[in-house]
Amino acid sequence: MNINRRDILKLLGGSAVGFFLSPVPYKLLDDTAIWTQNWPWVPKPPSGPIQTKFSVCTLCPAGCGLRARCVGDQPVSLWGVANHPISRGALCPMGMTAHHLPYHPLRLKQPYVINGNELIPTTLDEAITNLANVIAGIKPSSPAIAVLDGQPGRTTSLLYRQFLASAPNGVYIAARNGCETSTSLRGLFDQPVGPFGYDFENTQTILSFGAPLLDGWGSPGRMVQLIKERANGERQLKLIQVETRQSHTALQADDWLPIYPGTEAALALGLAHVIVREHLYDENLVRKTSSDFDSYLRLIDRFTPERVANLSGLTAARVFATAFDIARNKPVVVIADGDAGAGPLAKDERMAIAGLNILLGCVGGEGGVGLRREVPTPVEFQREMAPLSDISEVADHSLRLLIIDAAESGCAIPNALIEKKLAKDAVVVGLSPYFCELSRLANYLIPAPGFLESLQDVPPAIDARVASFSIAAALFAPSASVTEPVTFLAKLAAAAGIDFYNEMTASGLEEFLKRQVAAIHLSGRGKMFVAESSQYSSVADISPDEMWEQLLAGGCWLDSEMGTKSLPEFSFLRKSGKGLERLTTDRGPIETSNEYPLLLMPYGWRGATANSQISPLLTKLFQESDLRPGANQALLNA
Repeated sequence: MNINRRDILKLLGGSAVGFFLSPVPYKLLDDTAIWTQNWPWVPKPPSGPIQTKFSVCTLCPAGCGLRARCVGDQPVSLWGVANHPISRGALCPMGMTAHHLPYHPLRLKQPYVINGNELIPTTLDEAITNLANVIAGIKPSSPAIAVLDGQPGRTTSLLYRQFLASAPNGVYIAARNGCETSTSLRGLFDQPVGPFGYDFENTQTILSFGAPLLDGWGSPGRMVQLIKERANGERQLKLIQVETRQSHTALQADDWLPIYPGTEAALALGLAHVIVREHLYDENLVRKTSSDFDSYLRLIDRFTPERVANLSGLTAARVFATAFDIARNKPVVVIADGDAGAGPLAKDERMAIAGLNILLGCVGGEGGVGLRREVPTPVEFQREMAPLSDISEVADHSLRLLIIDAAESGCAIPNALIEKKLAKDAVVVGLSPYFCELSRLANYLIPAPGFLESLQDVPPAIDARVASFSIAAALFAPSASVTEPVTFLAKLAAAAGIDFYNEMTASGLEEFLKRQVAAIHLSGRGKMFVAESSQYSSVADISPDEMWEQLLAGGCWLDSEMGTKSLPEFSFLRKSGKGLERLTTDRGPIETSNEYPLLLMPYGWRGATANSQISPLLTKLFQESDLRPGANQALLNA
């Protein structure tokens, strides 16, 4: 039998065709796919019944309602809650993907001691013993122990303050969370007043000095809804944005005032000059309640529209027109909460801007900056508390032990600013679920519960008109290495001999939250929002246990409105020290606060970018050059 080359080619070709027409290759592919999907390191998707659970997002202080689609008990997707009174159904992109955070590669798996760049595993008990020895070495005249709280206003924050009140030289440092206007406004009054909230639903004009209102500020869903209603013609609302660059908020505003960096206070005093000169304010109210109005008049008299135009880069006509605009379209809300990434304005600048609300008569009434009640507090929690401090008020090199609660505040805190407050031999403890930027400062890292891994209360949002209270129920089971901050405090207090709630910490934060809910129910105020049905019920119609269960199911308590209230005497200048007087120099308000070092943030993150108010270098360049700040605008936007 003769076999030639043609026969061999026919055999090979027929075999190839037959192979692909047979089920062999497809069976091999199927077996390979099954085999590779069962490797031990491949995550297995959960199985079980599909159900919906409700909770509250705690990634920032906004407290948006959250609806989780779960397979079994495992969340697989997150959505906003329709008709939620805080978030109005909105949920940011971070919130919608947050169910992946428990598996973040930077999760802390156990406590660590940091020695240079080396991470040394340790135990919680060993860390507590070492920290207790540090506290024992703090003398009455020596530097202090402090807590830097990333999300002030929580029940955990209250416990921090009470722990520090019993600790040696305890200092409670609250991270800025965007409510600088409310804080500055409260500082103008001679007696305690507030807190304040913003009645945006009934206002006619919003004058914002750099606040990223449409970039995630406050309750994002609330602002989006207001702008949407304005666009549809359902609401009369004018937004005026004063900002050095054309941010997203500036693009969406009705009027954008592109001023030079550092001239915000000059513009505020120039607007006050026009309002007073044209008698567009309530003269009887201001003269009756302000003890230094004559001094204030002498100050603003120097800030004519022409001088403000020369300092800020605007025209005098535009300064004049803006003053008439806000005075004739009341009620008005004037905000100066600064850019989340660029840091806040200086204290005196914020006070100059906040005073416009009083000058326009828009404090305490409908549609302006209104008063709201505090969330009721249990009697047993009303112990002595360490006063609230801003990090800029803490003396340099004064902290011997610093505990950092790394809850996200939404505002940047440069490490260099924190380092400046530490003593030479300071010990820093980081309570965080992850290795984060603040972890670089830590000597000890203690893994804290991550996103929705433990019960956590949510205080009122910074822009809230009425008080509110929510509880973020746990949707994920934390690992055994996680330590609740309250449990950490209790162990540290017991080891250091500090008076604390040791008898109530066995169940972590749950017992404290139950007593908080009982105090709210006892007040009889407000109403409950039920997340599943989007219905409301009066607090008086439900029991404390029912209220607790509704809160665990993603509900929200809303306080009743406070209404109008007579305001105590206030001062435009007395509490500002010599800060506002500095603004009368020839250079104007370009000498901005040097509290914050240069910090470059990604452009567009809640409006963050480089800004001269956090850059002593750029400020120094402005002061030493003959150029106006606007000449360096290209450098700022680079």
